Amino acid sequence: MVLTRPDTADRILAALAARPGAALEDLAAETGATPLGVLACLPEAEVRALPGTRFVEVMEEITGWGPITLVVNTGDVVLEARGPLPHGKMGQGYYNLHGTPIGGHLRAEACEAIAFVTRALFGTPSRSVQFYSKSGACMFKIYLGRDANRQMLPDQVAAFERAAEIFAAPAAA
Repeated sequence: MVLTRPDTADRILAALAARPGAALEDLAAETGATPLGVLACLPEAEVRALPGTRFVEVMEEITGWGPITLVVNTGDVVLEARGPLPHGKMGQGYYNLHGTPIGGHLRAEACEAIAFVTRALFGTPSRSVQFYSKSGACMFKIYLGRDANRQMLPDQVAAFERAAEIFAAPAAA
């Protein structure tokens, strides 16, 4: 999947240059863009994108990674849940997660794009899998877990890189 830069690309690129480690949602609000529009303006080396139709496959892949941090950022609320991502099951139009501490109901068909993102966030290196709706809003993000020294877990970094290569690879002709 190729992300298309929005009409506001010049404003977004200027905001990224001024605040390279800012949250994408903050940059979107600042520039009048959607978070997906900001994502499309990140350097190519930071983003590997694929269509949202791969939602269930990607979620199931992440269940094997161990403890992660699931983040929902509405602008006014940044909600985090830490723990292993439970397996889910489609039912009544939702991908249902029945786990502790992470559980909920996610409308998989609302997902337009998924991105494997490698970038510094507030000056700290991070890797996340981000899920975007058809409106360009970020549905949620899954960040790799960290150890007691706030370092990303090496096994998860390796799993992230493998998954990004597999899922974001161009389809065979």
